Amino acid sequence: MSKTMNDRFDLLEASLASTQVALACLGDRIKEVENATADYDRRLSLVEQKFAKVQSENKALREKVIDLEARSRRQNIKIVGLPEKIENGRPTEFLTKFIPDLLGASNFSKPLEVDRGHRLGRQPSGEDARPRVMIARIHHFQTKEKILQLARQQFPLRYQGRPIHIFPDLPAEIMKQRQAFNDVRKHLREAGVRSGFIYPARLRVTHGTTDKVFSSPEETEVYIGTLS
Repeated sequence: MSKTMNDRFDLLEASLASTQVALACLGDRIKEVENATADYDRRLSLVEQKFAKVQSENKALREKVIDLEARSRRQNIKIVGLPEKIENGRPTEFLTKFIPDLLGASNFSKPLEVDRGHRLGRQPSGEDARPRVMIARIHHFQTKEKILQLARQQFPLRYQGRPIHIFPDLPAEIMKQRQAFNDVRKHLREAGVRSGFIYPARLRVTHGTTDKVFSSPEETEVYIGTLS
């Protein structure tokens, strides 16, 4: 009986020893996994930092490109509604006369200087097709600003019985940012409150003698809520 008990203890000790070895191996594996995980976390953190830096640089470059594009269009106006071929193949000469005729020659102290004019895109086919937008580059920036001001003051504009619209010629990205304010500007008009943009896409709201400037439609909505 004593021999049998000893044999059993020997087997138990051997099993415990084997288990301890297995646990030690498992502990080593866990440490390896923990170290590997820590290394992956460190590498992931570095990748995230580099990605954030690239995003920031990309945003800065994109804003710079938009700004350069906007500067190149700084003296341009966009004219919508002029029938095709009305310029008779001489858009610059036509615009020099058309703009004072539309807005009133008395509003210009000297002959209007247009550096160049052109249509955007291909000539449409069909008589009912919408006429292409015309771009005019005004020689003097102040004159361009005056044209835009007169267009706002005299809205709605008509020429030979047709509605005409004059806008600043802005990059698509800035136009998209401004269009985000369309709903709040409508609410402001309904409330009898004037608004206009500060370049590139901040909204100036004039209520009585107070001017406020907003960077987002959400901020403007909050302000509109205080008017009622």
